Amino acid sequence: MIEEMRNHIELKISEVEVQPYPFPHLIIENFFPDEIFTKIIEYNPFKRNLGREWIGKKESTSMKTSTPYYARKQINFHSHDEFAADEEERKFWEQIKRCFLSEQWFERLIFNKYKEYFVIRFGELVESEDFFDLFKKEFFLQRHEPGYYIGPHTDIPTRVFTCIFSFADRDGFEEYGTQLCVHKDRMVRCWGNNHYSPDDFIVQKVAPYKPNNFLLFFKTRQSFHAVKAIDDSVPNQRYGMQFQFYEPQKGLLTDLSEPDLLVMKHDKKSKKVVSVLRNLTALVLKRQ
Repeated sequence: MIEEMRNHIELKISEVEVQPYPFPHLIIENFFPDEIFTKIIEYNPFKRNLGREWIGKKESTSMKTSTPYYARKQINFHSHDEFAADEEERKFWEQIKRCFLSEQWFERLIFNKYKEYFVIRFGELVESEDFFDLFKKEFFLQRHEPGYYIGPHTDIPTRVFTCIFSFADRDGFEEYGTQLCVHKDRMVRCWGNNHYSPDDFIVQKVAPYKPNNFLLFFKTRQSFHAVKAIDDSVPNQRYGMQFQFYEPQKGLLTDLSEPDLLVMKHDKKSKKVVSVLRNLTALVLKRQ
């Protein structure tokens, strides 16, 4: 089964070109062999398992964004989450897990597809024998409860690439896929972390939520993507899967830049003076 899947996926990826705009990405239909995808739908673990919250509700409310992280439920293959399943189903998901997580097969496949990105970001480090050992990966099934949405964001700075697998069991819900967005101000970019209002963005393309669809995109300062609010009509609560490839938590490389690298030192002093003057003005006005 693993060899069959890998052969099919390798062919699919070889047949498409990476699209550069609005940020590097590719979309593939019929990503899995038909017989494999049939079982992905039939063996949906969320029929018997709730899954874990992406981020808990209490923690979600204390974050800077209003994103309802807790409404996305996951079964994490990378951390070996336990879940209820029949023996045949368990064996099937173990094969899926091994296909993507073992032997560095998948990340090497993506690397070879778009090596230029890795060379620009990591330089000659890509030639090191241990290059792929330097990263971490997450691989999980997901569902999204009604009310889930996520505003335009570029992902955290350490993200390298993201794959989103759509496991819709029927057509008609394409609009609930991943939106590829551009800011209305063409000069706006973001290093990562924050989520923004959809009102400030234009949806340039949607990677549709439809059966057996696949989206791959690479992290850039303009890789704004979003998901519109999920409602009760979406079957199986937007069932799908993700593969995420990261640098370590504090970053892979030693960066000699100052934290505010785009602000010159004299600019920082000017901003401090302005801040002090504003505070003094406010204090004087308060006393009058």
